[in-house]
Amino acid sequence: MTVSSVATTGTSTKQSSTQSLAGNFDTFLKLLTTQLKQQDPLQPMDATAFTAQLVQFATVEQAIQTNSKLSDLTAATTANQTMGAVGLIGQDAVASTKQVELPAGSDATIEYELPRAAASVQVTVRDANGRLVAQTTGETGAGDHQLAWNGQGIDGNRLRAGVYSVGIVAKDAAGTGIEATQLVRGTVQGVENGTSGVGLKLGALSVPLASLREVHAHTA
Repeated sequence: MTVSSVATTGTSTKQSSTQSLAGNFDTFLKLLTTQLKQQDPLQPMDATAFTAQLVQFATVEQAIQTNSKLSDLTAATTANQTMGAVGLIGQDAVASTKQVELPAGSDATIEYELPRAAASVQVTVRDANGRLVAQTTGETGAGDHQLAWNGQGIDGNRLRAGVYSVGIVAKDAAGTGIEATQLVRGTVQGVENGTSGVGLKLGALSVPLASLREVHAHTA
């Protein structure tokens, strides 16, 4: 069972935005103060212009406060999602993903769902560098399909165990594309906070919590 948390790019970006706003706020305040000190007493700043600058001053200050509150809200929401997802550990789940895990010494299961019957289904597998390593055809009927991939590459050799990207191109008789939904099944082994938000660990795969389709009690 694993529950991990890592610093996200989103958090870093929010901190950077807040620091940037704060820097602009301080700079604006210094410029306004200097302008008031250096103005000619016999020709003071126009009241309309001064009011406009004060409005800008208040707007920047409000933006800093809003950004800070949004950051706190996002952090609280992520924490709640993480704690809620912890309850899924040990459960069997079905999630949508375009990845597949090739286990060491055994086949991988590529699963996809078609909303209607197709005339052809082309299945491609690519490695982490985007290089095409395997391709085959799939079943064309409407509904859910599972395809066993033995891990053999285009050159006939067994590929190393790991995570691969899968592409499903389905077309009808007229050549019109049919959107296929790619799925993965597995037991939730952990929860993590990554750059894309809260994720579930299904073996070597990490799928976003939002991609979860089904959850069932684990069966041995």
